[in-house]
Amino acid sequence: MNLNLIGYIVPGLIVLGSIPMAVGKVPPNWFYGFRTSKTLRSPGVWYPANRFAGWAMIAAGVLTLGVNLLVWPTHPDWPPQELVRWMWIDLLVWLLPAAAVCLLYLRRLPE
Repeated sequence: MNLNLIGYIVPGLIVLGSIPMAVGKVPPNWFYGFRTSKTLRSPGVWYPANRFAGWAMIAAGVLTLGVNLLVWPTHPDWPPQELVRWMWIDLLVWLLPAAAVCLLYLRRLPE
């Protein structure tokens, strides 16, 4: 598995894909955005929830990229499998809490 794909391209795509959400450019739809039954029922919930989720995912992607930029060059002796494992863990360490915070934020929004 290519280290660039996991370490830089995937987090970079997360950041790029989250920018339209963060700036409120993604209309309610079934394919792209923070889609739940609550967000799909109301544009008044969709837009704030997607803005929040967009910024949370941008933060997660940037933090993942930053950690990977520090780890890869400082551990040139690690075997590729170890770096791949580290980069997947790093991605999940930031994405899972970001998703949890988004769900907590969604619970606070009125229907």
